[in-house]
Amino acid sequence: MSVQVSPVSATSSKLPFERQQLEDIGFMTCMTLTLLGNYAQTGHFGGPVAYTPFNVVTHLAGPELGGLRYDYRRPKHPYCDKFMLAAGHCAPTCYALWMIMGEALYRKYQATGDRRYYVAPDVAMLPVDALGFRRGAGALKTLLADVGLSDHPLFAQARGRGIRALSGHIESTDVTNDVNGGPSGVGIATAAGKAAFWDVAGAEIGAPKIIAFEGEFAMCEGHAQEVKTQAIALQVGKRLRIFFSDNNAGIDDALIGGVVDRKFEGYRLIDQWTSYGWNVFSIPDGHDYDQIVGVLKAMEEWDPNDRRPMIVFGKTTKGYWPGAVNGKVGAGDQVVGYASHPYAMKMNSEYFIALAQTFEERYGVEFSGIRQGPVSDPRERLIQFKTNIDVAMSVLDRNGRGDWLADRLVEIGNTVKDNVPLRIDVKGDPFMDERLRVANLPEEPQTLTVKNSVSGAEKQVKIALFRKAGEVAGARRGVSEIVKWLNYVTENRVLTLAADLSESVNLEHGSIWGHYDPETNPLGTRVKAAIQEAGNVSSAIGLVSQNASLDPEKFAGVWAFSGTYGAFTPLMYLPARVWSQQNQDSKFRTGVLTSLRGTRDRKPPLMRALTSAFSRLRFGSCSPAARSSI
Repeated sequence: MSVQVSPVSATSSKLPFERQQLEDIGFMTCMTLTLLGNYAQTGHFGGPVAYTPFNVVTHLAGPELGGLRYDYRRPKHPYCDKFMLAAGHCAPTCYALWMIMGEALYRKYQATGDRRYYVAPDVAMLPVDALGFRRGAGALKTLLADVGLSDHPLFAQARGRGIRALSGHIESTDVTNDVNGGPSGVGIATAAGKAAFWDVAGAEIGAPKIIAFEGEFAMCEGHAQEVKTQAIALQVGKRLRIFFSDNNAGIDDALIGGVVDRKFEGYRLIDQWTSYGWNVFSIPDGHDYDQIVGVLKAMEEWDPNDRRPMIVFGKTTKGYWPGAVNGKVGAGDQVVGYASHPYAMKMNSEYFIALAQTFEERYGVEFSGIRQGPVSDPRERLIQFKTNIDVAMSVLDRNGRGDWLADRLVEIGNTVKDNVPLRIDVKGDPFMDERLRVANLPEEPQTLTVKNSVSGAEKQVKIALFRKAGEVAGARRGVSEIVKWLNYVTENRVLTLAADLSESVNLEHGSIWGHYDPETNPLGTRVKAAIQEAGNVSSAIGLVSQNASLDPEKFAGVWAFSGTYGAFTPLMYLPARVWSQQNQDSKFRTGVLTSLRGTRDRKPPLMRALTSAFSRLRFGSCSPAARSSI
């Protein structure tokens, strides 16, 4: 199939009314995230506002138009679509939107008592959590008490549940998000593996789907570059959909015309993805709600037999503002580009007031105290902060906006079903099988009959987990036998992703049914992999991060092995370390990532010593999620 690059426009009879609602929620989101930065005096501004229209549409368009299928009341439901804000520092756009959503449902439940609108306090993100932006959980325990505000009615939502800590970079524990958005480029690198898991599990193509956000500078990072090949190799198709925020602005420079001289006309970002065979879409205005809905709908309706992963290039403006007119915010110039990256405005500064005034004029509200300069007293600062968050939230009371949002969230949530046809058993954990206990491992070589549940084919496999004393065999010979036994017991739930190392350490022979192919050999567990240490381990992480069990205490997923030669293990450490943190924070069980390190004697002695020490010191620290064989 030829490469596709297509501008798309929206066509929906329902769109005009909903567009206004979406735009209003978008402006509320922009204003709320700006208030976070104003009173916390830290964080990021330009990137979060640039993502906001796509973020709002993705969460509220509904699955029939290509938006997320999820349930705010049960955001970690295994059969929800997976949302990845890989651009982790853009967390404020999600925090703000989730607060608005939580508040709409909270108000509707308080007004009606209808359980359809109820969200457990520890699940919801509420306006009072704005005070937790970039504050640690420890400090938040006494934040209000320290200044005598524990019983103040403004902070009533904190009673019993406390204030939620909102880190500077988004985490996998946050509402709909399914990635730790830490080091640039690392989060997006796991997307292909997440998508591939649901093919392995036998889910219908595109359900669940993975929608990920990232920008051009992070996409320059090595891990992110390797996802281009990883996703094509895994043939994830329309299940993976990436939104590329194309605003040519980083932290302190432009990419084209800054880092890369404009004389190099052949350096075109979109060509870098079409040349890798992706299904590439483009929209000229990544802030236009019609265009965003249009491209989401086009991807949703795309031929499921087309196994190319999808990416949308949306032209955005870093520092975008819904109330800006012709590059002006009020009487002054709009701050755009990399200059808008950090939240660099002083509290209640002139530019902040100009931004806030456009919101006041649009919705007929007035923020409290912002024209009296910065607030130095900690108690008064918290009061003004929460008062003005509530002013922004009051827009939910206008024109039925809050009722529309609450009903929309319930409508979308009700599309998430507990019964999804899968190939794997979701009620039991095969890795807890008694045959995997050390005491029960067969000491004698086994000849076993296995049946392919997809093709019906049968064959015999030989597995020898032990060698007799005095029998000579390389240590690597045990690798294939261990993996093969695991696959026999778990019915092909252990995948291997390693390039030239695959044969060198016998991972190649741990697969019972050969190479994985989602269409022709879904029970194959040996994933063909390029020499991409970072990409391979990232895809392995994506695979083991998913769990198809409805019971968070049980595991219905896969384990994965990756590996490389000792000198290259640093390329695998970073994503494994980030994964380790995500695993520890997870409220549901996840799979095991095993990293194999191979060492050749022909390496210089110093290199052998250094890589060996690195593996022990670094990979060994990735407990409990990453294992190292050293």
